Amino acid sequence: MESIQKKENKLFELWEKEFNKNGDTGFCYDGLIFNGELCNESYNRESGNQEELWNNAKRKVLFFMKDPNNNEGEDYRNWGLYQKTSSTFFRFIYSWLNGLSTVSAESTIPPIVNELDRGVPLCIVNAKKKSGGSSVSYSEVYAHVEKYGKLLWQQFEIYSPNIIVCGGSWKMANIAKELFKKYSNIQFIKMEDSNWIWYSPEKKIILIDSYHPGAFKSNEEKYDTLIEHFQMFLKLNLFDL
Repeated sequence: MESIQKKENKLFELWEKEFNKNGDTGFCYDGLIFNGELCNESYNRESGNQEELWNNAKRKVLFFMKDPNNNEGEDYRNWGLYQKTSSTFFRFIYSWLNGLSTVSAESTIPPIVNELDRGVPLCIVNAKKKSGGSSVSYSEVYAHVEKYGKLLWQQFEIYSPNIIVCGGSWKMANIAKELFKKYSNIQFIKMEDSNWIWYSPEKKIILIDSYHPGAFKSNEEKYDTLIEHFQMFLKLNLFDL
């Protein structure tokens, strides 16, 4: 069976060709993050057993973000992630992933973490593959998805996640919902009494409409509330997660 990385690379080769045709530059690679040993003075990681972990994970959590910031032409996958970080962005990515991977309907909420166990697979997909600055307008993101939506959907299909965290605002969740509707005719239902959770009982997938990891919000708003609403969903017992 073809590996996830080979599937990613084949897709990205096609995507870059489309980029070039459209005059776009600075394509950024993303997807399933390497979890092997640190290298290059701890700036990067070798490929490890991330694919085995992903394939065996009960909860396959994919983070759907707007775009890579100031990283033109780079490859997210071999960054030196998992290790201790002072970055607010990655601290909340790690914390959300740790919480969503381990919490049960009745358990206490795990604390916020600043590093991630390499036994937990991490997957990050950007809607817009062209690197931007510290902020990006949604008109740019929409334009990119309009041009490359089919390729973006094909990337989603590589991973078949069952939990998608849409980090940025309700607009990111809407982009995800439109992709599912357009390319697989899947529609999502809003969980009652929650603005955070949308779900497909047919495909047993949930979308989480979250803040951006770097948003200037309290830890309680950004982390605790997200995990609490996920627990609310688990208590409904609509399908196994």
